[in-house]
Formats: sequence, structure tokens, C-alpha cells
Amino acid sequence: MSNGDGSDHSPGNDNQNEARAKPNVAAFNDPFTEEFLTPTKPVREGYYPLKAKTGAFTLDFPEDMVIDETGYSVDPNGGSEVIIFYHPDNERDLVWSITLEYYAFMGDEEISKKSMSGRFGEELQFEPLKSKTEGQKAEYAEAKSGKVNGVTGLVWNDNAQQIQFYAAWDCKDELSDETCLKLKDIEKEKFKSVIRSIKFDKN
Repeated sequence: MSNGDGSDHSPGNDNQNEARAKPNVAAFNDPFTEEFLTPTKPVREGYYPLKAKTGAFTLDFPEDMVIDETGYSVDPNGGSEVIIFYHPDNERDLVWSITLEYYAFMGDEEISKKSMSGRFGEELQFEPLKSKTEGQKAEYAEAKSGKVNGVTGLVWNDNAQQIQFYAAWDCKDELSDETCLKLKDIEKEKFKSVIRSIKFDKN
């Protein structure tokens, strides 16, 4: 069909081009996860912009992970949101399962950190993480001797918004402890980068 400008173009070609442009990665191949990822251009290599359905925050989402629809919940009034994401590829040497909990009003981060320690069964030692966003603070801790192998993180601002992360990891049974720890350290830095990427929408 001619558009009068000498070009042959049909409306359907736009949809075809859009489909071709969609990244062939786990995050975009999962329909539910794709609902959170509006742009198809990465914010950095391996990460795409996620916007919470509450509209309360954004973060850099790993392209090789998907959101668990069965574990997702959101307060219709925007007061809270829970997002669980994980590696769907069980053939990976190491897989993560990460729970993110957003709260629109959480007054005391120290109380939150005590609660987070309770989940891991030990007194966690939180360390500051430099946030990319002015007016936000972030901290991170690693479980070393408790009932769960994992790490956790906390992001908050002066507007009483808060996000808590809980991440547990598993290595393939046939991997040595040394190899597993090396992989965990690599993936741990990726986890930290997601925490640092969070940006609250104060409105």
C-alpha cells in the first residue's frame, strides 16, 4: 500500500518491526514481567528499566530474570507492593530468588533491619551502599552463619518510603564450595547494583 510519499508501507509493518525490536531475553519473553518493562532499550548492558505498578519507584531489572506472577501483590491504594523475581533457567550454575517489598510509609529503618535479621536467623551487619539518587540511603548485609544462604538490602528516603530486598541463592549440587562462593561473589555485585539503581518517585 502506498502512503502517497512514494513508500510502500502498511500499518501492520509497525507491529512487525516492534516485535523484531523486542529483546530476546528472559525478561521480555515472559508476558507478566514484560508488563513492568515499558522501554526495550537497556539502561545499561544486561539491564532494562522496571517501573513498579504503584508508580512509586524504578530500578534496573536483570534481563535474565523474570517476575513470579503468583507471588506478586500490590495495595490498590499504593501503600505497598511485593515483587519476587528469579532466574528461570535451572541449568545455571547459580540461581537467585529475590523478594522486593515496597512500603509507602515506614518510619524507622533500624526496626526494619532488626526484622530483616530475623528472617535470616542471625544478627546481620549492614554496610552503606552509595545510592545513585540524592536524598536516598541504601544499606546491604550478607548472611554468614544463619539458616539461609543469602544477602539482603534496604533503601529508604526522608519521605518515609522504603524498599526491603531479600535474596537467597543456590548452586548446582555438583559444584565445589570454592566455585560456588566465587560465583556468588560475582552475582552479589550484580545484586548490589540493582539496589543502587532504585529511584523513588516522591509524588
